[in-house]
Amino acid sequence: MSKANQAVGYRLYYEDDLAEREWFERQWKIWPERAHQDRTTNVSFHYGGVCAFREINGRDPAMSKDFASHVAWHDRHKEPHP
Repeated sequence: MSKANQAVGYRLYYEDDLAEREWFERQWKIWPERAHQDRTTNVSFHYGGVCAFREINGRDPAMSKDFASHVAWHDRHKEPHP
């Protein structure tokens, strides 16, 4: 788990525009496939985005079964978000 990647994902989801958030949310639904060939599928990065989504919306986002299993692992091992 990379805290640095997690922090970047959190910040980008929390602070960026609607298009960026839509990309995150689409990626979470289809992970491990790529929503955009030039963008990352790094789990720690995306977990940071999930943490931001939860903070904003008070619930989990829609996720593929595979991605949800990685999120659950991160939840069990997480430290407070940045």
